[in-house]
Amino acid sequence: MKLMIEREIFESFPSAKIGWLLARVRVAPSDEYVEKMKRGLVGRLNDIGISQDTMMLHPDVAGWRDVYSKMGVKPSKYRSSLEALLRRTFKGDIWSVSNVVDCYDCVSALNLLPMGAHDIAKLRGDLVLRYGREGEKFYPLGAGDSVIDVSPKNILYADEEKVCCWLWNHRDTRDASLSESTENALFLIDQAFDTEWKSVAEGLDALSCELEKIGCSVLKSGVVDSADPSSEVC
Repeated sequence: MKLMIEREIFESFPSAKIGWLLARVRVAPSDEYVEKMKRGLVGRLNDIGISQDTMMLHPDVAGWRDVYSKMGVKPSKYRSSLEALLRRTFKGDIWSVSNVVDCYDCVSALNLLPMGAHDIAKLRGDLVLRYGREGEKFYPLGAGDSVIDVSPKNILYADEEKVCCWLWNHRDTRDASLSESTENALFLIDQAFDTEWKSVAEGLDALSCELEKIGCSVLKSGVVDSADPSSEVC
């Protein structure tokens, strides 16, 4: 299986990158180490100058609004996973999905980098970051039987069968999500523009470190970008 970025993406976003990490995971309802991370998240964000009042002033957060505007949606309605995560954090609406999901969400917030993950066993063929196609449908996680009509302006992750994540990192599909039966997961770190706080490589290092602390085993990792738009994942 390959992870790829379609060449057309670089025409609008020449600095686009995907950091990827393949890991053997142990998905459980919760983990005390991760719960401690969640409890300390606001304080650690405050330490780096990020608060509810200042988060949108940071270019690594605000920059995604420009990206979403270019995808033909209202960024105040459709937010990057990073902005949505920070807003929930400062409202005290701390998520509780699983040890692995909660862990990478904490790493995402602290590194100001959007992150996501898919169950390798649920992916079919190669995974590609590309523009949407006329007539494509997206089946979002946590939205019941809802179906979204994809616009050709939308950037998304898709395998050979389905849209896996819509609007770059706005929402994952229910058809490739992690569950307690997941054995191997592919983690993704998104970059659409040059970042100020942390690079994709630094995000990968942080994610690898934290996953190993909760019993996951990192198998391999890499970066896909304009110089190397395709990488063999597994």
